[in-house]
Amino acid sequence: MDERDKRRVGEQIEPGGRPKAPGRLETLQRFVNTYNKDFPPAWDRLGTPSKARAWLLQKRLVTPPVRVTRADVDRLRELREALRALVAANHGNAMPRDALETLRREGAGVRLRVGFGSRGATELEPVGRGADAAVATVLDILHEAQATGVWPRLKACRQCGYAFFDRSKNRSAAWCAMSICGNRTKNRTYRRRARARAVSTAAI
Repeated sequence: MDERDKRRVGEQIEPGGRPKAPGRLETLQRFVNTYNKDFPPAWDRLGTPSKARAWLLQKRLVTPPVRVTRADVDRLRELREALRALVAANHGNAMPRDALETLRREGAGVRLRVGFGSRGATELEPVGRGADAAVATVLDILHEAQATGVWPRLKACRQCGYAFFDRSKNRSAAWCAMSICGNRTKNRTYRRRARARAVSTAAI
């Protein structure tokens, strides 16, 4: 994958050509994937106030006029990593205490009101503007995904931490793409075992 395609990962394309998460859950998936540890920090879509503002506007998590501060950036990035940990927990991983504390703090601070669609269907709407509205919407999507039972299928790649939607029948997918991170993991395991065999042979 060349640099141009790598920069598109998480927005226009998915690793291995995976389908995106369904419905509103795609927005939460994209939020987690605004950065990946395998990429340079400069590629972080929430890395600066201007980048964060542009991304939030594009995803309609905020409405203009809106101002995003450095403190907002730090808050959004902390929430992103807490959500990544929550997604990783769908593999059965333990939930880190600091990530859970972040989610509890943000959950206690958001404000949502009950709205009504054109046919009278209820929907939760964020109260507030800027980062407050973005955080409220993301947490609303999280609650909806958990309430409808679709949440366990959103997972974090065991290799790179990328959030992907597992559409396998037995929900056993472990990597964002077998051809990328799956092979990297298997190759690393093979090399580790080969070194162990070499050491064992040399000791005889």
